[in-house]
Amino acid sequence: MIKKSKVLMLSKRAYKLVLLFVLLLPAMKGMGQGLQFGSNDSLMSKRTSYQVFKEDLPTFHDRLVIGFDLSLWDNQHLGYILNLTDDKGNSYSLSAIYDQGSFLNFNIDSRSNKLNIPLANALLKRRKWFKVIVDLDLKGDKVGISVNGKWYRANELGFTGKIKAKITFGKNEHYSDVPNMAIKNLVVSNDDKTYTFPLNEWAGNDVFNSDGDNLGYVDNPAWLINESYYWKQKFVHIFNEVAGINFNEKNEQFFIFKSDSLMFYDVERDAVWSKPFKNKLEVPLHLGKSIINPKENKCYLYEVLRASQPAPSIASFNLDSLNWDYYGKSTIMEQRHHHNIFYDKDFNNFYLFGGYGSFKYYNNFFEYDKVTDNWQKQSFTGDVINPRFFSASSAADQNNAVYIFGGYGNQSGNQVVGGMHYYDLYRVNLANHTIKKLWEIKPDEEAFVPANNLIVSKDKQFLYVLCYPHERPKTSLRLYKFSIKDGSYQVVSGTIPVVSERIETDHNLFYNAKQDVFYCTTQEFETPSRSTIKIFALTAPPVSQAEFAAAHQPKSKSFTLYRVLGGASALILLGGVVAFFLRRKKADDESAPAAPEESIVEEVSEVVVDNKANAVYLLGEFTVFDKNKRDITYLFSPKIKQLFILILLNSREKNGVVSKKISTTLWPDKDVVKTKNIRGVTINHLRNILSDIEGLELAFLNDTYSFIITEGFYCDYFVVRDALKQTNNVEPAVFNHFDLVSRGGLLQHILEIWLDDFKQDYEEALMPVILPVIKKVYDAQDYKKALEISRVVLSIDPFNDIGIKFKLKALRRTKGIEHARKIYEEFSAEYEKSLGEEYPVPFEKICSNKSDQR
Repeated sequence: MIKKSKVLMLSKRAYKLVLLFVLLLPAMKGMGQGLQFGSNDSLMSKRTSYQVFKEDLPTFHDRLVIGFDLSLWDNQHLGYILNLTDDKGNSYSLSAIYDQGSFLNFNIDSRSNKLNIPLANALLKRRKWFKVIVDLDLKGDKVGISVNGKWYRANELGFTGKIKAKITFGKNEHYSDVPNMAIKNLVVSNDDKTYTFPLNEWAGNDVFNSDGDNLGYVDNPAWLINESYYWKQKFVHIFNEVAGINFNEKNEQFFIFKSDSLMFYDVERDAVWSKPFKNKLEVPLHLGKSIINPKENKCYLYEVLRASQPAPSIASFNLDSLNWDYYGKSTIMEQRHHHNIFYDKDFNNFYLFGGYGSFKYYNNFFEYDKVTDNWQKQSFTGDVINPRFFSASSAADQNNAVYIFGGYGNQSGNQVVGGMHYYDLYRVNLANHTIKKLWEIKPDEEAFVPANNLIVSKDKQFLYVLCYPHERPKTSLRLYKFSIKDGSYQVVSGTIPVVSERIETDHNLFYNAKQDVFYCTTQEFETPSRSTIKIFALTAPPVSQAEFAAAHQPKSKSFTLYRVLGGASALILLGGVVAFFLRRKKADDESAPAAPEESIVEEVSEVVVDNKANAVYLLGEFTVFDKNKRDITYLFSPKIKQLFILILLNSREKNGVVSKKISTTLWPDKDVVKTKNIRGVTINHLRNILSDIEGLELAFLNDTYSFIITEGFYCDYFVVRDALKQTNNVEPAVFNHFDLVSRGGLLQHILEIWLDDFKQDYEEALMPVILPVIKKVYDAQDYKKALEISRVVLSIDPFNDIGIKFKLKALRRTKGIEHARKIYEEFSAEYEKSLGEEYPVPFEKICSNKSDQR
């Protein structure tokens, strides 16, 4: 009897080890990026529902274990994370609710709540992942739920030993409430079978397991891996005076400083607000460069060039009190465009390296001594870094060493001699003042320079750097990953289009370790005092171009690690897995910043696409339907989509696109000759997709690609353009297709520079036609149509007087004068921020009763 109990105890322990092994194995095989859910913040029809098994539901005997990584950032709603429904109609759910704190609840639906599990506030952040395990003991009629390693248990669930479960995440057949959440690394198993779903798809509704089997289906997915390849614009603002930007890691906020105030952008809450300084800045701003000292909780602003009139050149402000409390007057005498700036590891003094000014490139090191208010030139021994600008530098590590990479310059430092691109890496030790050259490479691609700063990976093996061809006025930034050991590298992101017309234009790379997100800031100068600042985000770990290309190939089955592991090897691996599980650290509570004032959110009517056969929609969201009216948009990878659009737009009224233009447009950073193979592969993929669309044939003649368009093919953009040419009607013909116009601008979500001319031509043709009609529609008391037209006008010209006038008048009629007034105040504030002056027309003049009688 004792022997039997020992065996039973050992078997339970073994089961727990196997359970941990199965649920942690996806982490060892390569983490999936995950699936984000359309939540209660979305229209009901846009909420996400993920059915793990879309058909042939498996039956589980004795036990069913569901493990997944969960990210939950909802502190407002009740929502359903997971639902299980058996073939007898019994339903069980795991839900989340915020009520004086956040809780997970496991329920027997419509009957009782079995578990109420508290969640720490530190867990409730987007991309903050924690492990959830739902262990259903079907034979013992029990449930155990583990949240971040802590177990909660209940019994009397009504299990009968086996279950044929319909497993659904998010919106399900019983409930439509979905919290703000994402999941990844899903494992569904018992003692006999295991299904692993990395959830690393890029597009589409089908969900594959790790063997390549198409088992699941999801409605309204947002595949998170796209956020690790495509940069997403988060913020944009135009400034009519010199401004500078920096990132405060402590509170995860960007701040933009001007002479009199600060503008904040909170990356976690996607919120923007402004605050004035307590006292006025006395430093004349030229470049607006700055560096943060977290030890002092201050930001130091500095100008290295002496002002035309005697004035301070260095100042610091306290990041909490917003007081300017230090001023210095020291300068370096000549301008140092695109230099590097960094602190020592103890944040006592900061250093400046390199730069360009007065027709010279520099390789000097200066240390700023706050006590003496002096830039002191520093001497280093060892290898010599040639004079340069456009180099990138890291923060000092624990050994007080800084990495400096790349740039543009020459050995003499004299610009008259000409310049060359450098692709070399140096380790500069600030403690013993030595320099060591680690490597130099010669990339086989278009010449590029790095942005100001570089990020060292957590494992200290790689450097992340933003790079771009700086000699092109319209260029693109991409994230590169360099090996510190030997300089081998990968491109690990899509592009950020930027305009670099002036030398003051500045780009920076930041990393938010709390959320594992890279941020790129760009500051594009139109004049020495007018610039546009933008912030872009990319979720770590970034995805390489090779991985991106491979992910868009058809799924193939492969042997999984489960099938290869033998008994002895599995036991060895299990030990490591369990040790890893026990060493996991719990997240520290982090204080949440105060929320800014709420703004008005306008209701926008949902745009419904008529799923015609053989149809392409270019207005608003790019969408394609095949001959069977099936949405095949997901088949178009970004590069195939660009190729298709490029040829289509040049086929209607032009003669197509020559091969060379395709290469220079879609792969501008590669030599034309070297793009032949990738161009051919992309065109072949496009041909395969088009085989299911009738009325559209890809032709190649005289080195030119074009589409032969015949009856049966439909394109909304072509329909609207044809209507715009019909000017004889009293009522413009385009309004017969206003449902198409109201979908949005031409390819408004595709921000490629080569599309700008097409977009401008369309907008210039559309505006003169729709502007005169707004008053006519308003006078006919069709206020809804007036709002729709004004929305289209303002999407093209955000400060159009006629558009805002009739938008406000229509809102007054439909939602009341106070609502209209709030929209006017927001419009006026944005007008003043962007154009530097107050909006000249008062609200009362627009929305008075007398104005309707005129």
